[in-house]
Amino acid sequence: MSLNQEIARQAPGRFWYLVALVLFIGSMLAPGVIVLLTVFGGGDNVLRLVAPETKTLRLERGTYSIFSDSRAVVDGEVVISQGSISGLRVTIRSAAGAEIPVVASSVPSRYSYGGQSGFSIFEFRIPETGNYSVSATYREASNNQRGLLSIRKDFLGGLLGSIFASVGVALVGTFLAVFIFLRTLWRRASVFRQVAVKAFTEQATGGRGTYTPPGSVKRPQPQPAQNDSPVQHQYDRDK
Repeated sequence: MSLNQEIARQAPGRFWYLVALVLFIGSMLAPGVIVLLTVFGGGDNVLRLVAPETKTLRLERGTYSIFSDSRAVVDGEVVISQGSISGLRVTIRSAAGAEIPVVASSVPSRYSYGGQSGFSIFEFRIPETGNYSVSATYREASNNQRGLLSIRKDFLGGLLGSIFASVGVALVGTFLAVFIFLRTLWRRASVFRQVAVKAFTEQATGGRGTYTPPGSVKRPQPQPAQNDSPVQHQYDRDK
């Protein structure tokens, strides 16, 4: 088996470098995608009213923000806000008739995308999930006033949550990408060293065993001849 075949058999493939690269690029792009989906996604789930109007909506428990939008598609029709929101009032009542407090937005926020824009004007909190009557009216009725409103659940909190989540995804993805790259690099280098040493040893010993560097084995030294005694010489002659 050749050196390259031995390395390919034992070491992780170069495919893992590609995995690390894709994971790294994905971790860099994921934060932007998560934030965009939070801000712009779920448009079909946004609750809308065209003031003056009263609707019965099913609202889940939580905090909501009411936005004044520039335009939107409502029931298949393009609706454009007209006039101003001066004198606009929103009233929310539960099925039992209890009024839900609606206050001005504590942290005003804006959005703008795809030719649409909006800004928050009110906020309220739903204590428990159920059906609620939402009424948007003007103090003075006018045919020239038409306010386009959207109700979004915890818009600012969801945005902040998506930002923190995107940062976490980026950090974890980057860590995994670096870990996979370094681990693959280290294992391939380790296998390469082992296979290279093995190949060198086999080449040096001809496959007969462990390679022994020259000069590391001491050769036996010749023993000095022993001087025989006169008796031994006489014995040898008599034989």
